[in-house]
Amino acid sequence: MNCYDPPMTIKLYDNPVSGHSHRVRLFLSLLDLDFESIVVDMRAGEHKTPDYLKMSPLGQVPTLVDEETIVTDSCAALVYLAKRYGDERWLPEDPEGAARIQRWLSTASGELYRGPVTARAIELFGRDYDYDAAVAWTERLCAWMEDELTDRTWLAADHATIADIAMYSYLRVADEGALDMSEYHSIERWLGDVESLDGFVPMTRAS
Repeated sequence: MNCYDPPMTIKLYDNPVSGHSHRVRLFLSLLDLDFESIVVDMRAGEHKTPDYLKMSPLGQVPTLVDEETIVTDSCAALVYLAKRYGDERWLPEDPEGAARIQRWLSTASGELYRGPVTARAIELFGRDYDYDAAVAWTERLCAWMEDELTDRTWLAADHATIADIAMYSYLRVADEGALDMSEYHSIERWLGDVESLDGFVPMTRAS
């Protein structure tokens, strides 16, 4: 449930198979916010057109547009939506709670990107990256997450937060990067818990 009456002008420039885009689509749905989805065809280079680069100078998806506000990073978009339309359950105000969230947002942009995101990019899109390094990062990340989730339900609090939303999408489709997640039982349970949230929408698979 959102705390404010949302405008009818929220637009999300995204791509269906982008996990970064899915993070924001998922959170918009969990907040029960209406929005217009505008697909950016990256294979056709639409993310590099002059008009799109005016909004997103790095030519990335997603881009969230809420009236006059433009947010171009997926984790930044989660923070914006939590602050603008959510409540403290999604992003705590207390210093310790906020720090726990930031820890996982940084992980989503760091270890998650270097591991499962990169492996998927290699397998699906033929990116010229180091697959063995991506596997090593994935194993390191998942061992840590498995330990964290052994005695707790959610990553950063006793309920779902934007930390869980930021980490979910690419781990759900880790097999598209030829990664075996079967030994990580706590992570698999956690993925199911995210999927049980009211308003959940699935990540679109590319394969």
